[in-house]
Amino acid sequence: MEAVQEHSVVQVLVVDDSKAVRESVPILLDQRLYQVSVADNGFDALCKLVAFPPDMVFMDIAMPELDGLQSCALITANPQYAHIPIVLMSENGGPLEQARAQLAGASQLIRKPLRKQDLVQAIQALLRTDEGVENVHAITG
Repeated sequence: MEAVQEHSVVQVLVVDDSKAVRESVPILLDQRLYQVSVADNGFDALCKLVAFPPDMVFMDIAMPELDGLQSCALITANPQYAHIPIVLMSENGGPLEQARAQLAGASQLIRKPLRKQDLVQAIQALLRTDEGVENVHAITG
């Protein structure tokens, strides 16, 4: 994947079983800079990722059926999609949760409830990597 230029629109996929989160993230992010698509579970996320690979994914850890950790591990294990950074979201940002996120291949872990500054900082950290948007394994609490 070629590097995302800071002046281009960043494609963000938000995966959460909470309708409130799926509706709030597009409102929190500047629509001139970010194009946000949403999925309500891990299976839906995998379908959308294959159809229209995003520049990055924000995914809730706790979802029914296929949770965020399982989805993240499936995505990062596939060489075709492993370059897409995944930011896992959780209400619990403790050491065990951070370790689980890192083992699943997540680039970052951010705490819920989501705040605009947390979302923007996570995106900017991924855009500042050497190769543009790539998996940086910078797990933060």
